[in-house]
This record gives sequence, structure tokens and C-alpha cells, in this order.
Amino acid sequence: MSEMQEIKFVTLTGFANSMEAGMVKELLENNSISVLMQGGNFAGLEPLPMPGGFSEVKLQVPEGELERARQLYDAFFEERGSALHADKDVPEELQS
Repeated sequence: MSEMQEIKFVTLTGFANSMEAGMVKELLENNSISVLMQGGNFAGLEPLPMPGGFSEVKLQVPEGELERARQLYDAFFEERGSALHADKDVPEELQS
């Protein structure tokens, strides 16, 4: 019998809601990157607000795929000026 190799997952980024995180999750999975979502919907409800005014949904990817996942995320979302990231459109003085 061969031992199963343990995969360490690391956080790629966080989002204000699970719908936005789901878009990135789908992109990564379509490019053969495994993704775990933490803090997503529970029974159709968004996570409860956290101190600072919003809840955060985190996407995690295998540590060995982190760089490729960042490149895909940046290529499809950051360069297009998307409002997907939780702090993107929040004025700097209001960010905690």
C-alpha cells in the first residue's frame, strides 16, 4: 500500500461574499486547481458580518499551486478593475 500524500492548503484571497468567491473558484477549478472555500453560504445565508462591516469568504488552494492561482486571479480580475476583492472600492481612510 502506498501512503496518501497530505496536501497543505493556503489562502489565496478573501471576498466580501460567496458569490464573488464562487466566480474565482470556478475559474481556478476550470484550470485544474483544487479550491476550498471557507466562510461560504450556510443554508442560503451569507456569513454573519464581522467587525469592520463585512464578512469574509476565503479561497484556499494547494500550496504548490498558489503562484499559478495568483496569476490566473490577477489576469482575469485585478487587471480588469473588478470590484471582486473586499477592500478594492473602500476608501483607504475607511479600511480597518
